[in-house]
Amino acid sequence: MQTAIKFLYTLSISLWVGSIFFFSFMAAPSIFKVLPRETAGNVVSDIFPKYYMVGYVCGAVAIIAAAVLWFVYSSRGGIVNYLKIGGLLLMLGFTLYAGQVVLPVASETRAEMRTLNEGSPEYQAVYKKFRLIHARSAIMNASVLVLGIAILAINAYTNKE
Repeated sequence: MQTAIKFLYTLSISLWVGSIFFFSFMAAPSIFKVLPRETAGNVVSDIFPKYYMVGYVCGAVAIIAAAVLWFVYSSRGGIVNYLKIGGLLLMLGFTLYAGQVVLPVASETRAEMRTLNEGSPEYQAVYKKFRLIHARSAIMNASVLVLGIAILAINAYTNKE
């Protein structure tokens, strides 16, 4: 049973980090390169709820598995377990905030931009707001990626088998 839980723990973090890496460095740049900006934005907007759902599910599985491995199978407390659980909680918190708070505001802002003339001062103001929202989202997603890689590195370093 312990092996199955370790597998789920590692798989969930790997899928989560892999999905962030793939979307951020391969899918999104290619979508915006090949498609017109508005169409690319529509495609990415359709992907985002699924993208964040992967994070919610993988985060929950990883946290539960890490807690079970710590409390049921580990005889030691140690800072490593606190780092793993703390890192996973931060990752899930950032993902939830990005998906449940930032994404709806970004969607509303994109919809507002569509109603305005692209050259108008109003459009420029709304576009500036959108860029700030996008930057916040990118920082959170980058943080989740870095934390996930760090947790995987900790797992590799502390694996005694």
